[in-house]
Amino acid sequence: MLLLPVSLMAYDPLYYINRSEVLPILGVSGNIALGYFTSSQFWATDTSGNSELYDLSESISLLRVLASGSYGLTRSHTLSILVPAYIQLTGLGDSTGFGIVDPWITLDGWIERDPMVIGRASLRIPLKGYLDGGDPRGYRESDPHLAIDGAVTVRHMASSSIYLQGTAGIRYYFSAWDCIPGSVGDSAVTSPGAEFRGTAFIILPVNPELEIRAGLEGAFRGNTDADRGYGEIENSAFKQVDLRAGFSLDNAQLEMTGDLYLRLSGENTLKEWGIMIRGLGLSLGDVFSTGATGR
Repeated sequence: MLLLPVSLMAYDPLYYINRSEVLPILGVSGNIALGYFTSSQFWATDTSGNSELYDLSESISLLRVLASGSYGLTRSHTLSILVPAYIQLTGLGDSTGFGIVDPWITLDGWIERDPMVIGRASLRIPLKGYLDGGDPRGYRESDPHLAIDGAVTVRHMASSSIYLQGTAGIRYYFSAWDCIPGSVGDSAVTSPGAEFRGTAFIILPVNPELEIRAGLEGAFRGNTDADRGYGEIENSAFKQVDLRAGFSLDNAQLEMTGDLYLRLSGENTLKEWGIMIRGLGLSLGDVFSTGATGR
């Protein structure tokens, strides 16, 4: 049976929300994003190092949820927590799998205001799969590795009617006990390679309330190292390149964003597509009953 590690996830929760501004001091914001993703094929790297596209024995379809809450720590810094979750509708193993995935804690801050440059430092806390009810032989999204991520987002006016926005970051994984990539039933202390992630968009403001965007999102991670004599695991690197297009609507009645993801190429990853929508009137207060305010 195919092992589906966390590297096969579609959208990355951290890079789904790249801030273009920080909250005012003491400002509070909370939101929930909902998405649907599906895949019937995957790219796997063979022993010769070639990435080939294969069919899954059963298509995988998921509902994804991302709860986010933010607080204006200072006039220049915003502290946030992101809590991903999913419900597996169909797929390998138990088709009723669900889970709360490892949360991210982030700190965003201004580097420059004109042109806009925002830096972000993030920490992912591994829940070790304790809140992930997915079938361990099939689909799960939890990752036992503690991770830190640093990124910079830049927004630049290319012309009077077009903006360019990009985010570039690097992620480092600490060692943890995990399954050996590509080896059923074998485990060791593993250390995934450094991961480079980025997004690049062309943004067109249609009017003061609506903008549309299109671009690419990509990620690359090197081979995984393991102890117990395994060393570097050959052909365990992964890569994914997605087409990503969407819109942002912000007016007095509604603040909503929508994104379409379409996997164009990859290595050791699913070939999938999906949509994410944020701004449906749901907030962290609706889920956790904290009484938090903000959009």
